[in-house]
Amino acid sequence: MLYQVLQSIAEEHPANLALADDKQSADYQHLWNASVHIAQRLHAHGVRQGDRVCLLSENSIDSVALYWAILQCEAIAIYLNEQTPAEGIEQIIDDAEPSVIVATEKLAKSKISDNVKRRSTIKHLNMLTLCTLEPAQLNGSIVSVSEELSNTRSSDPDAIATIVYTSGSTGKPKGVCLTHTNLISVAKMAGDAYNTVPTDSYLMVVPLHYIHGLMILVTMHLRGAGIRFLNSFMFPKLVTKKIIDTGVTGFSGVPFHITALIERGGFLEAQLPNLRWIGVTGGTCAAERLTQIRKEQPDIEVHISYGQTEASPRITALHPDKIDTKADSVGNVAEGLHVEFLDEAGNAVPQGEVGELVVSGPTIMHGYWNDPENTARAIDEQRRLHTGDLAYIDEEGDVFIKGRIQAMIKSAGERIFPEELEAVLNLSPQVVDAAVVGIPDPIYGQRVEAHLVLSDEDPNTLESVRKHCLDNVAFARAPKQYHRWSVFPLKANGKTDKQQLISAADDAPGRVL
Repeated sequence: MLYQVLQSIAEEHPANLALADDKQSADYQHLWNASVHIAQRLHAHGVRQGDRVCLLSENSIDSVALYWAILQCEAIAIYLNEQTPAEGIEQIIDDAEPSVIVATEKLAKSKISDNVKRRSTIKHLNMLTLCTLEPAQLNGSIVSVSEELSNTRSSDPDAIATIVYTSGSTGKPKGVCLTHTNLISVAKMAGDAYNTVPTDSYLMVVPLHYIHGLMILVTMHLRGAGIRFLNSFMFPKLVTKKIIDTGVTGFSGVPFHITALIERGGFLEAQLPNLRWIGVTGGTCAAERLTQIRKEQPDIEVHISYGQTEASPRITALHPDKIDTKADSVGNVAEGLHVEFLDEAGNAVPQGEVGELVVSGPTIMHGYWNDPENTARAIDEQRRLHTGDLAYIDEEGDVFIKGRIQAMIKSAGERIFPEELEAVLNLSPQVVDAAVVGIPDPIYGQRVEAHLVLSDEDPNTLESVRKHCLDNVAFARAPKQYHRWSVFPLKANGKTDKQQLISAADDAPGRVL
């Protein structure tokens, strides 16, 4: 069980840094003892094995201690996104039916409606305020859980540990159920890839309600390494300064984070003697950005990984040695996983041909909470996860993602993958960022449109980019409309909100934004 591994780490490395923010820090003895005290409090409030407990807080030492306490109760932890409107949080609470909601006082007032607090359909709902334990309670040796709490445990590694709710951008949020086995397995994969040891530390800018943040939390803590929180990415120069000042050995984020550090954070010019690796996940990072990092910071390993929340989330990883030659690949399949590539009839396609990537192994989710229909669509009878991604594998075992089945654009008989066009557009020196979408069209079926953030406001730049695209892409596959943006709208996870791009284009057809 996850909490048993944490206890072993606390006993072996009690004085190692576990967590830190701008105000306080906690070693592993402190974290373990705090989680034991909180687990006993939760047990006193009636929390039992299999109960759901919701956490509503930004990244903090206290919320992590609470997370581990929930796992000690063998209950199910659910991090809520503090950026979600109250209505969205209510929707998740209705689905999860928690026995306890723990929130900071501020977020409890602004995000948890009185309607939820009065809800009769949630039995014995407790609203608790996240608070800091007194340091005096945490001194001394490693404490043990009470006999009463210990007797309630079944120690089933295939029990659900966490539910991670998806963004719900295409409908009702789905609760991805991840087991103790899922998270222990993915932590080993990531820890091995990053060569994580107890003396390492990591700067976390992604929230814990996203699977990448949660994976990193478990990975670092099951290796006895430290995590330093930074809850704002508004000023990239301050992020770079934090990397320098704290001496962290690891950092990761989505392409937006990496691009911002390069463009506005002074990352390439900084002296970073302690930073050993950076990770890129959650989308394709422009090859130009990766080349810049390799050229200006050659001692830093660049790790590219691919996965989905439903896979805890890791599926593949590109070895840093291949960044210069295969930056467009997401790398080899993680050890212990098995992938296949299927055609529309469900038959395996030969090596090198594109098919839907399906994956099986110990990181694949238990299923969607309370949703057998969607679970059956995602996981077949062989326990294979159907990712919905089109991809192929080469002779070296490296995987190349072509795009989402649902995102693939069918225009005038052509099958067009937005990611391919975005990669071409990003090679233009005037393009800071690119996003390609398909718009319903009575002639083409779908019309390809490009949305661009450009390096200058010269009206001729757009024409230059269009020509660059036509020089590298057949006319039939090239965008038919270009839109200029000063900055792309982003989702809460830092990814480009393509639906907003489409909506803006619909409001002003044929207009360059």
